[in-house]
Amino acid sequence: MIPVTFHHGWSKYEERERLTAMCEFAANGAKHLVLGDMLLKMMARDCTLAATLRKQAQQAGVDFVDAHAPFRRFADLFIPEERDRRLMLARQKLNLLLVNEMGVRTCTFHVGSEVYPEYSAVAHREAIYRSLDELLPFAEKLDIAIALENGRMPFNTADELIACVRRYDSPYLGLCLDVGHANLKEHLSGDSEHSRLWEDCGLPYAREENIAERMCPYIVNCHLHDNFGERDDHDLPGRGNIDWGRILPLLRNAPRLKCLQSEVLTARRNIPIREVTESMRRLLGYL
Repeated sequence: MIPVTFHHGWSKYEERERLTAMCEFAANGAKHLVLGDMLLKMMARDCTLAATLRKQAQQAGVDFVDAHAPFRRFADLFIPEERDRRLMLARQKLNLLLVNEMGVRTCTFHVGSEVYPEYSAVAHREAIYRSLDELLPFAEKLDIAIALENGRMPFNTADELIACVRRYDSPYLGLCLDVGHANLKEHLSGDSEHSRLWEDCGLPYAREENIAERMCPYIVNCHLHDNFGERDDHDLPGRGNIDWGRILPLLRNAPRLKCLQSEVLTARRNIPIREVTESMRRLLGYL
């Protein structure tokens, strides 16, 4: 069976509280956790944290299976300004080394969460390729698969990401289907900020269709959470309007899928760990 991993706000915890939360996940049937972007940031600052996390996970009876690299303006792959992009690559290589240190074999990346309005769409797209030209061979040496995540921003549409994966045709580059983000884009959920980002690149902000179906052959990881197509709620499956009867059969037939991730934001939504694990069990029929 495909392993199910659980995202959690570990950076908000002190060391003892973190172990307690890991034990609570285990007590409710979870076996696998996500090495999230905030944990990676903490590990970069504290050279002892990786060993501590491994020890705590072993004590609790869980492990880390997938990772999410830091993201947003100075961490995304599409940075067109060469100096900032070089610094980003240095930081992301360190993150991949930390991912490897934890024995994790897949890491999700954002190609871009904002835009640089003084640069063209072509410049942003070429920056993604230059970043992957360097980052992908580094990940291959570490035996880590990079998964590019879909969203509402320019350059993380299904078409853009699929073209990127096809360009490299590597077993170490695939896609992360974020089901919640796909629901927003298919409902054309775009506030003025999102629309402006597209306009800044000279691109029309348009509705997408059949995102999961088109991404399916390339999916390495999948973020599971729900919303009503209006806000990125990251709520429990069933607390939105996502058609899980459409999504789950696709995932069962995704040939490259390595894991499924609950990306329900427990802290933001004030959701107990027990409710998250039970919701995944109901949705998938197993953990």
